[in-house]
Amino acid sequence: MPSDLLYEIGVEEIPAGAVLPALDQLEEGLRRSLEDLRLSHGEILTYGTPRRLAVLIHELQERQENRTVEVKGPPAAQGLDEQGQPTKAALGFARKQGVEPSALEVRPTAKGDFLFAVVSQQGRAAAELLPELLQRLTTSLTFPKTMRWGEGEFRFVRPVRWIVALLDAQVLDLEIGGVRAGNFTSGHRVLGQREVPVPSPAAYLETLRANGIIADHRAREQMIRAEALLKARDLGGTPVLEEQTLTEVNFLVEWPTVLVGSFDPAYLALPPEVVMTVMEGHQKYFPVRGENGQLLPHFLVVSNSGPEAHPAVLAGNERVLRPRLEDARFYLDEDMKRPLADRLEGLEQVTFLGGLGTLRDKTDRLQEHVHWLSERLDIAPRDHEAAQRAAELCKCDLITMMIGDSKLGELQGIVGGYYARHSGEPEAVAAAISEHYLPLSAEGPLPATVPGALVSLADKLDNLAAAFLLGQEPTGSADPLALRRQATGVIRILRELGWRLPLQQLLPQVFSRLPEPTDSTSTPGPASLQAFLAQRLEAAWIAEQIPYDIARALLSAPWQEVAEASARVAFLVSLRQEDPETFAQLVTLAERPARIRRPAGVPDEAPVNPKLFEHPLEGRLWELAQTVEKQVARALDQDEPDYASAVQALLPLAKLVHEFFEEVMVMVEDEKLRLNRLALMAHLDATFLRLADFLEIVQPG
Repeated sequence: MPSDLLYEIGVEEIPAGAVLPALDQLEEGLRRSLEDLRLSHGEILTYGTPRRLAVLIHELQERQENRTVEVKGPPAAQGLDEQGQPTKAALGFARKQGVEPSALEVRPTAKGDFLFAVVSQQGRAAAELLPELLQRLTTSLTFPKTMRWGEGEFRFVRPVRWIVALLDAQVLDLEIGGVRAGNFTSGHRVLGQREVPVPSPAAYLETLRANGIIADHRAREQMIRAEALLKARDLGGTPVLEEQTLTEVNFLVEWPTVLVGSFDPAYLALPPEVVMTVMEGHQKYFPVRGENGQLLPHFLVVSNSGPEAHPAVLAGNERVLRPRLEDARFYLDEDMKRPLADRLEGLEQVTFLGGLGTLRDKTDRLQEHVHWLSERLDIAPRDHEAAQRAAELCKCDLITMMIGDSKLGELQGIVGGYYARHSGEPEAVAAAISEHYLPLSAEGPLPATVPGALVSLADKLDNLAAAFLLGQEPTGSADPLALRRQATGVIRILRELGWRLPLQQLLPQVFSRLPEPTDSTSTPGPASLQAFLAQRLEAAWIAEQIPYDIARALLSAPWQEVAEASARVAFLVSLRQEDPETFAQLVTLAERPARIRRPAGVPDEAPVNPKLFEHPLEGRLWELAQTVEKQVARALDQDEPDYASAVQALLPLAKLVHEFFEEVMVMVEDEKLRLNRLALMAHLDATFLRLADFLEIVQPG
């Protein structure tokens, strides 16, 4: 009969950002391990608070099914002597599998005859299997930082204080880090009991709720949202519930109560981003906007205490917020005593990246990049001028008090935009400075202005090239300079703005502006950076549900422009979905010349000598190949490539290519004749590669 499993790890307060990743690891590890153990189950639910990681599995199979397996043993020649009697190898194999030697069977395989044992395995009870599984899974959980406590060697994110491991009402025999599993959890530090018996997995959530714990983090987040909306509505506004802040707050509390705090309206004279960053990033408060979108002099704070402590909690939070806002006002007042452009000289004192000059050198490069980009993209003179000025000033806010001396570094760019306006710079310049770090994430907003997009693109490309030149490209999961995010930003700007910039021209230009690094060892160059951008482009396509084989097919073919490559991959996906017969024909047609030409290493431009043709089909195919090559080039070498026309130009090759391979041998002994026919295959292959490398396509069956 199926059972329910509850497993809870009770710990001291876990860092908020570590809870969800640990729950994901628990769920995935259990799902995979139970499948390996042949234990079927129903829904797997995870729950997390600052003091517990828990998982509840419904309808877990009571025991494994019995099964019969066939185990391959030693080769028959080693397991049986000349009289057919088992050797020591066969006897040892039989003993290991728990069968009689006479039960071993000789069976043919692709590698010859082998001995096999047919073994009946009795299914084991889940209660026997789960302790080892849970212990292994718990000790394999990974965290950014772990700690060791007491005298043991076990490491975990925080000290383990209790463990609940229940299979229905049965306590599993399990010990981790010196803590033995039981059926006692712990309630809220203020609102609940210290030790709380859990009668069964089904009673887990209600048992904790009765002791001041909302264990389901999804329900807890909804409570915070709903209460924040109500409290803000009472103030005549709406709460600013930024997802990252909401998630972090959710994992700081076990019984959330939203309280309303206030601050001096005079601080609303500060830029709203400054006020919101102080509240959200530093204090984990939720700002409140009025009906007109302006900030109100109130904030929402989530308490984890009982009602009697709420006045003190609120007063304490208001007291903490006040000096932070006062500091921000002081920084703003001091910074605005100087025009933003006066800080250019100070950039000469700030190193950019080791051995690659100063921030002033970087802004000089950004201006050069913007000029180069504007010429190739035919940018309007007004936008070009604004982008040039923004490129010159965009790093000046890094040496202001607001950014450089405070803990408000996440406002870089935004603060620079405010200071530029205050200094009398044109709005287009100020907006571009504010936008030039965008996008901040894979889904975040792009710069809204052309100058902002130009400076953002230039800045990200310069950062990427500098890091690659210094050999600091990402390795594995390590990416301290956030180069993956910046590369994704480059991809998104080029794609979504439709800017046609060949990377083979763009990247060498960016690298050429960098100084020689002090370390003269060989470092990655434009080709390495283009490969890195291709990885990010492929990741973006896969996230958009582009089939893996089509993404690889396009990126394995020659491509230069991100926007064009994205349009081409979308066409190929559409062709496969809407006209699978034509797509399959195209793949089959492209494969034949490619599979012969590529192993021979014949270049695309290998000359074809018609005087060496011996068979009439050679001449006919060469004549048609040249015609098709021109038609494909005409369809693709235009501002708006016509991929459908390119496909229609390629399809007439099918009949003649089929006849050619039926009657003409390419790999003949005569070297001149063989190379000439391989050159013909190379031209065909290169023509198909104008669309994609169809050898990467996975055909059904």
